[in-house]
Amino acid sequence: MSAGLLFLRLVLVFGWTIGSQCDSDVPPAHTIYDKLSIKRNISKRELKCKEGEYAAENICCKMCPPGSFKFGDCTKDKNTTCKPCIEGSTYVNYDNSLDKCRRCRSCDSELDLEVAEHCTVTQDTKCRCKQHYFCNSSGPCHHCDPCSKCENGAIEKECTPTTNTICKRNFWWILLVVVGIVIAIASLSAVAAYCYKKKRQDFDLNNQMRHWVVHKPPTPEMEHLVYPDVDLSTYIPAIVEEMTLTQVKNFVRRHEIPEPAIEQTVQDHLNDSTEQKIKLFHIWYQHHGMKGAYGNLIVSLRKFNMRTVADKIEKKLNVVTSSSQENGRSNINTAEQSSALSDGHNV
Repeated sequence: MSAGLLFLRLVLVFGWTIGSQCDSDVPPAHTIYDKLSIKRNISKRELKCKEGEYAAENICCKMCPPGSFKFGDCTKDKNTTCKPCIEGSTYVNYDNSLDKCRRCRSCDSELDLEVAEHCTVTQDTKCRCKQHYFCNSSGPCHHCDPCSKCENGAIEKECTPTTNTICKRNFWWILLVVVGIVIAIASLSAVAAYCYKKKRQDFDLNNQMRHWVVHKPPTPEMEHLVYPDVDLSTYIPAIVEEMTLTQVKNFVRRHEIPEPAIEQTVQDHLNDSTEQKIKLFHIWYQHHGMKGAYGNLIVSLRKFNMRTVADKIEKKLNVVTSSSQENGRSNINTAEQSSALSDGHNV
């Protein structure tokens, strides 16, 4: 009996030893899960698609061909869903995974451009300068300049859509210019010497007579040159009413408003020139700010050879500012009268 118990005890000890060894070889469940997650993340990071494919979730999808855009990603059972661009309106000129086609460019006749090649689903519109105009840019042309005219028709090379006219050199003309410059310099030197002598004489005379200098008060004409800071945002429709679309474009372009912003504004209001003018002027006003905007507007218009427009706008705004000033003076006088009456009652 004791021998049987001893045998049973040896069997149990042997079984426990083998079980412990097996348990030590099996990793815990959370360790297995972590290793699987790491493998999945590594495989996702290492997903590299071939040329002409793009990554979507955990698979590579074939890109849409030129002239179409991606409407839906591919799956294991279905290819990428592509839809065609709208002919004459949108385009894509390369293999892509875009969600929509790109908008075709328009050739603005106000900038002296015309269509060279119409837009297709695989190619954007190509513009060129109209006859007697040329583009001065090495990249895509955004506006054209008028071709130069040669004196007496002495043309060496005709104007093209990409190059200006080249005139023949007239050495007699160059000689006349040089002579004219020499004469002008001599005349200016003589005038400067005379003015210096005259001022010296006046200075000596003033020292002898010792007169007090009486400063005249500023005249209304001088005050007219000082422009108040007026909030122009309320009067923009009235301002652009006196200007053509071409003049507004020229004005904002001269004030370094980017050409893409101008083109986008025109596209957003394609059939409403009044709204185009208002929006373009708003861009300039936001860019400049209220301080000094009124004076900058009037001075710039005159500098850009739009004096008639400047006079009309100044006349309109002067009526408004004069009215505001009169109301301000009236309010001040009323306040002073009220204060005087109050003092009289107190006495």
